[in-house]
Amino acid sequence: MKTFIDTQNANFTFNSCSLCDAMCCDGKRGTVFSQLILKDFKEVYENFPIVFLLGDLGYLKPVVLLTNGKENCRYLKDFRCSVYEKRPSVCKIYPLSPNLTTSTFIDTSCPAVNSGGELIVKNGVVEEKYKHPSLDNYIDKYIDMHEHFHKFNKKENLEFLIGIGINKFYKFKEDLGDEYIKLHLSSLKNLDKYFKA
Repeated sequence: MKTFIDTQNANFTFNSCSLCDAMCCDGKRGTVFSQLILKDFKEVYENFPIVFLLGDLGYLKPVVLLTNGKENCRYLKDFRCSVYEKRPSVCKIYPLSPNLTTSTFIDTSCPAVNSGGELIVKNGVVEEKYKHPSLDNYIDKYIDMHEHFHKFNKKENLEFLIGIGINKFYKFKEDLGDEYIKLHLSSLKNLDKYFKA
């Protein structure tokens, strides 16, 4: 399972992805979905299903389904990503992760973290080589996403779609004239028997 910790005031190194058999792409090790911000929709809808979770307080959260929770990502071939240029931003920045704080988090369960190599984080700051736009101003992007979908968050607009483990995922019944909901509905073509296994 993944173990994300705060990088604030700390140093971390990163060695190489060649050190493991793509643990980050394994559904059995906790890779099932990742939260999206609005700009992610256009990047992922062609290859991955975009679905919605209902948060504990009833908030609507768009997520990308990465695996079925039982197998590796369907695009992993010989432990290499076959859609590398079109992979989701969560994959591009791993083992780093944005957070709803001012800090970036890092997955210390990744075999390449702190096993030699070069600095990925120095004194809590991500090194230039590993910076990605999705890490910048994440709180603002998250709030924009939340406010955008808040106006559509009505029970009559949604229906249950699929369950994976303890998670229940929902879809919109129609696009409601919204470009992001249209991308969501278009992405459901990727919700095939792999995810229903």
